[in-house]
Amino acid sequence: MNTTLEQTSTVVRKDEYVTIQVSHPEQMITLKWTGYAPSKAFRSILEEAQQYVRTSGLKRWLADLRQMDAILRQDEHWTVTDWHPRMVTSGLRRMAILTSADYFNRMSVDRIITAASPEMPFEITYFDDLNKAKAWLLASEN
Repeated sequence: MNTTLEQTSTVVRKDEYVTIQVSHPEQMITLKWTGYAPSKAFRSILEEAQQYVRTSGLKRWLADLRQMDAILRQDEHWTVTDWHPRMVTSGLRRMAILTSADYFNRMSVDRIITAASPEMPFEITYFDDLNKAKAWLLASEN
C-alpha cells in the first residue's frame, strides 16, 4: 500500500456500506464498498461521489468492489439511465474497478458498464490488485 497516497487522502464518508476517500493531490476518489447497499444508500453514495468529482475537479475514480454484494436491478437501471449520463459531463478521465468476489455483483457491474460504455468519455479498466489499479490510475493518460 502506498503510504503517500494514504497520507494525502481524506475520508469524507464512512458507514456500513462504503468508505469514500478523496485525494486532491492525485485528483482521485476511492469508494471501498462493504457488503450490500440498499437502494437509498447505493444511490446517495453514488450521488455524493459524483458531487465530489465535480466540485473538486477529480479525474480518477477507484471503485473497490471486492467486498460488495449484489446490486438491485432497479439500481442498475438508475445507474445507466440517470447517474451515468450525468457522469459523462463530470470531467472524470479514468475509472479503475477492483472486481467483487460476488458473482451477482460482477454480473451487475458488467451490465452497467456495457450499457453505459458507448457514451463513456473516460477509460474504465478492471483489476484484481489494488496497487496495479492505483498505478494505472496515476499513469499518464496519453
